[in-house]
Amino acid sequence: MFSAFAGVRVWLVAVLIALGSAPGAALAQGGSKNEIVIGYSISLTGRFSTEATEVHRGYQLWAEAVNKQGGIAVKDLGRKLPVKLVHYDDSSDTNNAIRNYERLITREQVDLLFSPWGSGHNFAISAVTEKYKYPVLLSTAAADAIFGRGFKYIFETTQLASNMYNGLAEYLVTMKDQIKTVAIAYENFLFTQSLRTALLPRLERAGIKVVADEQYPLGGQDFTSLLTKIKAAKPDAFVAINIMPSSVYLTRQMAEVGFKPKLYAVNIGPMFKEEFVQKLGDISEGIVENGFWHPDLPYEGARAFFDAYVARFKKTPSTDAAYSYRGNQILQQAIEQAGTLDREKITATLHSGKFTTILGPYEYDQNGINKHQLSFLAQIQKGERVIVWPTEVA
Repeated sequence: MFSAFAGVRVWLVAVLIALGSAPGAALAQGGSKNEIVIGYSISLTGRFSTEATEVHRGYQLWAEAVNKQGGIAVKDLGRKLPVKLVHYDDSSDTNNAIRNYERLITREQVDLLFSPWGSGHNFAISAVTEKYKYPVLLSTAAADAIFGRGFKYIFETTQLASNMYNGLAEYLVTMKDQIKTVAIAYENFLFTQSLRTALLPRLERAGIKVVADEQYPLGGQDFTSLLTKIKAAKPDAFVAINIMPSSVYLTRQMAEVGFKPKLYAVNIGPMFKEEFVQKLGDISEGIVENGFWHPDLPYEGARAFFDAYVARFKKTPSTDAAYSYRGNQILQQAIEQAGTLDREKITATLHSGKFTTILGPYEYDQNGINKHQLSFLAQIQKGERVIVWPTEVA
C-alpha cells in the first residue's frame, strides 16, 4: 500500500517537474542558481561589424566590471550573482539575428537579453522578445518606428532619431547669415531614413533651403557621381546621414572632387577615432558630427568608462560602445531595484524607476522612451573630437 502510493507520488512529482510546476520547483531553482545568463546576437562579421564590434566590447567591459565586484545583487536570493554572457554572430543578417534570439530564448533559456546593433535588427528581433516577454534595452536603436508599436518590453538607450538632429538644426539657425542652403545625402537604412525625415521639417522651419536630397545604397563606397551632382548645387552646408564605413569613403572622395562646403556634418564618423580620424588625417579636420555620447559630458562615470575601455581594448570607444555599456547600467539598476530576476517585475521597474548612466538620467514613458533627451554636436579640432554645441555642455 505504502510503496504503491510512493510510486504514484514519485510519478506525479516527475510530471509536475516536466510541466515546470512541481511544488517548490521555483524555490529549488532560485536556491541553486549561481549565475545570471544573458544572451545576445551581434554582427561580428558583415557590413555592420565596425559598429557592432564596439557594442560587443561594451557588453564585455560591463560584465567584467560587474563580476570583479562580485556580481549583481539580487535581493530575493540574498546574494550577488556573477554574469555569464552568451552570444552568437548574426553576420549582419536580420534573419540570422531573429533565429539567434529564438534560440537564446527557447533553447538556451537565458535569464535576460541584450540587444543587437542597429535599428533594422532591433526592429525585427524586438517582435520576438516581445512575444516571449523579455525586457530588452535597445542599446543602438533610434528609429521612431520601433517605439511606435505599443510594445511593453523594449526600452530606448540612444537618443530618439526624431531628436538627434535638434542640435544641428539649432546651430544652423545661429549661422543663418552664412548658411542659407544645405545638401543632404542619406544612406538607405531604417535609422538614417528616420533621421532625414526628422531633419527636413527643421530645416524648412529655419528658412534653410535644401538644394539636394540624395539617397545612396546601404554600405555604399563609390560616391563620385553623387558628389559631383551635389557640388554643382553649390550648397553652403553638406549633411551626410550615414553609418560606418561609408562616411570614410564619402569624406575621402569629397577631397578628391574638390567639394569644400562651409560646413560638413556627418551622422557617424569621428566617434571612430582610429577608423575615421586617423585614417583620413587632415581631411577630417573641422568635420561636425552628431554628439551621441562624449567622455567630457558632466555625468558620473563617463570618463572612467572611457579610460577603462582604452585600457581593456587599446583603442578609444565609439558611442556605440558607450550606448551598450549604458544600457547595461540601466538593466543592472533595474534588477537591483526590483530585487529579483523575475522578468515581469524587472519590466515594471524599468517603466517606473529612475536610473543614472554615463549619459545622465534615464526615466521611461509607457512606450519605453527616455524622458531626458540630449542632442549636441562634436567637431574634429586638431585631431580630437570636441563638444562644440550647445554652449552649456561645450
